[in-house]
Amino acid sequence: MENTDNNPEISSDTRNRLLDAAEKLFCQRGFEGTSVRDITAEAGCNIAAVNYYFGSKEKLYEEMFHRRLSEKIQGHMKTIERVCGRSDATIEDLLRELVRPTMESALRGDTWSRVARFLVREALHRRFDRDKIAAELIDKFFERLAAAFQQLLPGLEKRAAWRAVLTFESLVMHPILFFEMYDLVLPGFTVEEITEQIVRVGAAGLRSCLKGTAE
Repeated sequence: MENTDNNPEISSDTRNRLLDAAEKLFCQRGFEGTSVRDITAEAGCNIAAVNYYFGSKEKLYEEMFHRRLSEKIQGHMKTIERVCGRSDATIEDLLRELVRPTMESALRGDTWSRVARFLVREALHRRFDRDKIAAELIDKFFERLAAAFQQLLPGLEKRAAWRAVLTFESLVMHPILFFEMYDLVLPGFTVEEITEQIVRVGAAGLRSCLKGTAE
């Protein structure tokens, strides 16, 4: 196995291979069903590599979620800045730009959708620090999204904006978690169909919260 101590590029590559292997195996077999030996064999690394890079199997498990969540948040933040930087932007524009890539990810069944499903399942079983995950979402994404809602809908109060953020998040997560059910109930459904439904419901809900209508 390679000596990574003095080569930052190889070190980073080894760390990422471990994370990739952990994603694949944890999502397939669960935490208890996956051993450190399984992960290092999949990654082509020495069995001591998990402790060297992460300290323990548990820390690797947490970092697996953190890596994908951080990537998703960064992408959403860029989307918010791009849309809100336009003088003609509407709330529908913002919701659509946030929802469509996520629905495309769910339809492909790619890494993010698999990890998101696994994250929710594991959170229900309290296998990791849920408060840590929640804090990252709130501090880095939800706060900015609430501010974007207020920017695009002048007069929207802060508490209403936060309620809308939480409701919007549930609208987006539902198709990810229950994708197979959508295929049964709506045979042949498309990304555009689900995206537009979420946008319509989300935008209507936001507008109903404007001061003087539904507070």
